[in-house]
Amino acid sequence: MDISVKARLTRRLLAVIVGLAAALLPAGAASAHEVGGVGATNFATTLSALSPAVPGVSLAVVENGSRLELRNSTGREVVVRGYSDEPYARIGPDGVWLNDGSPATYLNADRFASTTVPADADPAAPPRWRKISDETVHRWHDHRIHWMLTTLPTAVAAAPTAAHRISDWHVDLDHDGTVLSATGSLDWVPGPSPTPWYLLTAVSALVVVGAVYTRRAHALVAAALGALIATDVLHAAGIALVTTGNVPERLSAFLGDGLTGLLIWPFGLVAAVLIARKATFLGFVAMGVGGLLSSMMALDDAPVWWRSSAPSALPADLNRAGVALVVGLGAGLLVAGPLLWRRFKPAPHRTASTVASTDAPPVSPPTEPVEGVEADHATESVASAEPEGRAGHHEAAPVVLGARAARAAAAAAPGDAPARGDATETGQAEAATVGRRGFAGTLAAGGVGAILGAAGGIVAGAPGEPAAPQAGPPAEPLSGVGTTRIAFHGERQAGITTPARPQARLRIVAFDLADGVDRAGLQGLLRRWTQAAAQLSQGLPLGDSGDDIVTGAGPSSLTVTVGFGPSLFGKAALPAAARPAELTPLPAFPGEQLDAAHSDGDLCLLVHADDALVAFRAARALTRLAAPQARVRWQLDGFNNSPGVTPTAATGRNLMGQLDGTNNPQPTDEDFAAKVYVTDPAAPGWLRGGSVLVVRRIRMLLDDWDAQPREAQERVIGRRKDTGAPLSGGVERTPANFGTTTADGALAIPADAHIRLATPAFNNGAAMLRRGYSYSDGDAAGLIFLAWQADPRRGFVPVQQRLAGTDALNRFIRHETSALFAMPHGVAPGGHLGQDLFGDDPA
Repeated sequence: MDISVKARLTRRLLAVIVGLAAALLPAGAASAHEVGGVGATNFATTLSALSPAVPGVSLAVVENGSRLELRNSTGREVVVRGYSDEPYARIGPDGVWLNDGSPATYLNADRFASTTVPADADPAAPPRWRKISDETVHRWHDHRIHWMLTTLPTAVAAAPTAAHRISDWHVDLDHDGTVLSATGSLDWVPGPSPTPWYLLTAVSALVVVGAVYTRRAHALVAAALGALIATDVLHAAGIALVTTGNVPERLSAFLGDGLTGLLIWPFGLVAAVLIARKATFLGFVAMGVGGLLSSMMALDDAPVWWRSSAPSALPADLNRAGVALVVGLGAGLLVAGPLLWRRFKPAPHRTASTVASTDAPPVSPPTEPVEGVEADHATESVASAEPEGRAGHHEAAPVVLGARAARAAAAAAPGDAPARGDATETGQAEAATVGRRGFAGTLAAGGVGAILGAAGGIVAGAPGEPAAPQAGPPAEPLSGVGTTRIAFHGERQAGITTPARPQARLRIVAFDLADGVDRAGLQGLLRRWTQAAAQLSQGLPLGDSGDDIVTGAGPSSLTVTVGFGPSLFGKAALPAAARPAELTPLPAFPGEQLDAAHSDGDLCLLVHADDALVAFRAARALTRLAAPQARVRWQLDGFNNSPGVTPTAATGRNLMGQLDGTNNPQPTDEDFAAKVYVTDPAAPGWLRGGSVLVVRRIRMLLDDWDAQPREAQERVIGRRKDTGAPLSGGVERTPANFGTTTADGALAIPADAHIRLATPAFNNGAAMLRRGYSYSDGDAAGLIFLAWQADPRRGFVPVQQRLAGTDALNRFIRHETSALFAMPHGVAPGGHLGQDLFGDDPA
């Protein structure tokens, strides 16, 4: 075969290989930058404790917060509880078993809980165990420990450079009759500045480009390509080391899907060796490999520069430096390849007719390049041997593909060779050069390789599991309203003063304990409520059919607040004498028309959310969990403005059209906590840090109210309807001047005006935090009055006694429901609400 044909075939074969690598690399690289479905992130999942500690039982957060890993070498089974407190998995001497009746078995199958739960998966049914492994270790995606949505929490979005506690989590395990509680937290940890890594990337690229113009250009470009491959190998090793599983699974993580590392890395190293031997054309291979690795690394791993954690066993800064070097060296090689060719490409070959037309005398044959001498130096010596006149017609060509090509180029140089050798010399010269057509053919061959590689990548990747659910078109991102989470665990229960703006929807449910419920039964109910409320408030599924109600919805600022009524004490073996003074039943007030069946209660649930379906689903789930220990006594649904309808700081309006809550205590007040929360050292421990809630359903006689002119309505309340300003003058927040008179000498704020009678100044400083909701029930409508205070005896009671006597508003309202509940303090991870109400009781 003619040497020129061989050269063209060689070039195009190389191009096919490069194209094949180009198409296969993305599939492998993309999968190599995530472990367990998570890549670089600022979310940090921390396991605080597994209590009590049991030798031989260990729990760890693995794969950058994607999974939990349980190891059990005790010889006794450990059972992991699912999202409804049901047995989910058991790990013991006989291997790992999953309960096919637990929804968690299906929800935990992938990072985003995208697996459909079968209709027959009932957490309350007896377990249906299925063995999945002979090992004594189990790893699973536990959705209590990581962030499930693709959008940031509202607090994080508002201040991404600050640290945030997103949630506290706990997972219960059963071991030999003992409950082991794993507790931890999910936090937002801001990442570092990316500037140093940008600089390292830029410097690396410039060094590689600059190397082309040095005396040892080939050697330095080859070294850059080798360093690129070595750094990428180190980066892949860091990922493989944190990948859980057996050796084949870790090897797959190291090489990538389709084992593309086996193609790219050896091919790049071979190219580096040949470039070091002056194979200039392979600079284009370096360009291709560098460009591919650089672009893929930049697309998939650049976030490690500004995020706090990544799935890698390498130290964080070493991992960031490795990414910067791969991107920088690869970008430099992308530019250096063409520059290397441009500098060292062979000169155009002179044909036989050009030789014949030259008048210059013949010269001696050119000297063969000396081993180890650079091509440009060797050819310079050849050119210097020619007469000055011929030098203007011919320039010596540098080495293109090593010593063999140099000899071919030298043999094809013009001289006194016979005319019959010209054709052979021309073919040899073409072997060492690439014309426009040859280069176009090479690109076409590369395209063929890319197509073949893409097809192979599709076939190879078909059986793989996607990193995230991809069923159907991509879902529209949730708005900030849907994604907002309110932390459940904390010093105080959520739903009292957090969030600052009351949510749009409320469901309040009062319960009575069933006959015969003991302390253990009550405590079990509170434990179930606590666990479910913690999950629901973070947007996590419970694993029952109710999850379908909120499919695709976020938590929507859901809060769940639990309280105890006065009648609880004296039941479930709780002594009546244990009822705190703050929970003294409310006295009767003049004019109230209470419905006894829709008042009071042993237990109370307040469910708030910015979405009606989210609130309904949570309230229904918690109501179902109350059985059989408690049954519903009464419930109310309320509503407020939806978020975004009015300014966030605006005071809400009631159904009479008045601003309601203007004179509320403010969090900035020095005595705010003392007014709203129980701080009395004499109060029982379970109540200190909690609050006492008065609930009143107040029916508004709207037909009578609407018949009044605006001026009369304003005099009943004592404020303007449009601005909320007191009738004494000013704006909404202007303190009312109760001595101001009108032009005719009458009080600007009448003596029986609502705000005059309710103001703390005329009630010995009595104050409460009102967070009311409107309600509509058939023909009835009005206000669900919620008043939070440290002690109703110094808050609601004296104010209501004064209002009940002479308030002008009484002609337009009717109190029909009344209840009182003590809300215990908040709960820490691993505990349950009201836990210290039971003292040392081990139930």
